[in-house]
Amino acid sequence: MNQLEKNIRKHLETICLVPSRHVGSPGVLKTADYIENVFRDYGFAEVSREPFPTTGWRFGSMLFEDLDGGAAPVPTALPCFFSRSAEVTGVPVWITEESAAKLTREQVAGRLCVADYFSEAGAIRGRNGLAELLDRLGAAAAVFISDSAYHTTVAASTKIQRSPDLKSLGTAAVAEEGAYYLARNRHHRYHFAVDADTFSATSYNIVATRPGTGTKRAVFGAHYDAAPLTQAAVDNASGVAALLELARLMKNELPEWTLEFVAFDAEEYCITPGLPAGSEAYIRAHQVRKWEYFMNFDGVGSYFSDAVLHVGRPEQLPELKSRFPILPIKHAGDDNSFDRIGVPTLWFNAHPRFKDFHTPADTLGTLGIELFPACIQDALQVARRIAERK
Repeated sequence: MNQLEKNIRKHLETICLVPSRHVGSPGVLKTADYIENVFRDYGFAEVSREPFPTTGWRFGSMLFEDLDGGAAPVPTALPCFFSRSAEVTGVPVWITEESAAKLTREQVAGRLCVADYFSEAGAIRGRNGLAELLDRLGAAAAVFISDSAYHTTVAASTKIQRSPDLKSLGTAAVAEEGAYYLARNRHHRYHFAVDADTFSATSYNIVATRPGTGTKRAVFGAHYDAAPLTQAAVDNASGVAALLELARLMKNELPEWTLEFVAFDAEEYCITPGLPAGSEAYIRAHQVRKWEYFMNFDGVGSYFSDAVLHVGRPEQLPELKSRFPILPIKHAGDDNSFDRIGVPTLWFNAHPRFKDFHTPADTLGTLGIELFPACIQDALQVARRIAERK
């Protein structure tokens, strides 16, 4: 194993073994410390933490058991991001897509509710909207089905619903096994209890800058926060590891360019266009800067996936060559913020066959250390190619 692969392994093992790296957690702060220390160890003199406000989440425990089934725990059940503390016992109210628009306080106040329909990943605002409606109507708790087109059927996504604006609603999600269990036993009495809370938090973008002799500036990024209660190996310990090693390799490259390497917090939290979190907060903090391009690393190096390079605003870049297929901008991560202000974007990503991200199935064992060098070397060559044109 060469030095690059050894470093990648160290980064991944260190980050993935940090407990839950969601916004406001002790785990995300510990990860920020690690990233900052690595930048400094790699010889960057300009390393800073840039704060911005977010809503943090504290999770203690959750219990979801079938009282009429011998107190059996509901399989695959997990709390949702930003669930509030709640406790309720009773037969759940089943909500269909049609009935959701006609709900009344009398139907759901003080009750456990199950959203008996699928809404795919792009409908996160719809799920948040339903949770916020149930919260206003006085429901005690809501259970969502983790969609099976975007996520694995094995484990539930902990951010399938993630509104930070809930006042008292407890929320949870179930994957396929749990959904079937609830459907078969929909008339049973359940006990649901979750200990969780939200609070005002401060998140940090970790920035390492290598000043250049000229006026050209490029920014390279990866988010280090994660979906709650997951190792988040693919999404996105993988991208952070790639970013750190690219920073090491590029520290003495392209001396006329100013190179910024940024580990973003709160990407998983950013659910509204324009919300000042993660890369959006970074852009707002540096509005006077002009970047030639932004290069993103999010979800790389996993087995059984197709590595790709998503490019936005290609007309502003030279003709690119990559060992990976070049696809249009994805509009699904930190590249979105830069694209909105007209900056060309490049996102090294992988399209996975097994969609484990945002779930406890996203573990270190899904990553291939030997797959990372190709991505990192390709990113270096792309940066060199752009610099030649500029």
